[in-house]
Amino acid sequence: MQVKLLWRVCLGLLLIGIAGGCDALNGKPEVNSNAAANAVQPIFAVKVGDADFTGSAGRQISDAYQPETTIKGLLAASGLVTFAGDGKSLETVNQISLSPGMAWQIQLNGKKAADLNAVVKREDTILITAEPLQDAEFQPVILTVNGGSSQPELTHSYVMPYTEDLTVRGMLKSSGLAHLAENNKTLLAVKEYKPLSNEEWKLKLNDKTLLDSGIDMKLRIQDKLEISLVLR
Repeated sequence: MQVKLLWRVCLGLLLIGIAGGCDALNGKPEVNSNAAANAVQPIFAVKVGDADFTGSAGRQISDAYQPETTIKGLLAASGLVTFAGDGKSLETVNQISLSPGMAWQIQLNGKKAADLNAVVKREDTILITAEPLQDAEFQPVILTVNGGSSQPELTHSYVMPYTEDLTVRGMLKSSGLAHLAENNKTLLAVKEYKPLSNEEWKLKLNDKTLLDSGIDMKLRIQDKLEISLVLR
């Protein structure tokens, strides 16, 4: 009798354990489904002509996103942009400034965003592009100052208009950012920063190191000239 009673108790405990396991398994897909839904975040990109300047900006937008946030609120919270005095137009985007005659355009899902107070949904796509103010072909060249890990506050990109016969030297001089030595080749200072004894400014054109002799090279539309602070 005692053996039969003990057997029934064990059987009951076994059935309870199985039922609990089934409940846990049945609940698991629902949790994963919610997590997957929450993982969806707005897509974000920055383009200057054909060049993509998004970098890690997509992650910053994702981190700043909150339900019911507006376009303007999301951009401001991300720290990626600075707004002009009118509170609508953009001055800088992802550490990029435009020359006079250019402006930033915000697109939401492929259309120009007419209302910055529109709510951003998780599945939305935000694209910010550099555009000419006049109805003309956009022909940019890009100058980037890279301060590296020692002077990160110097890092910034500048979008400038392409002109015929524009050279590397011409771009450096017209930017007002670089101070050349008497030989018109060596960079003495960039954005008022003079390198330390173990540092120097180096030029790259389209990610390739540029020698002193290349300073007279003619630029093409969409060329990217970079001034990098490096160790000797």
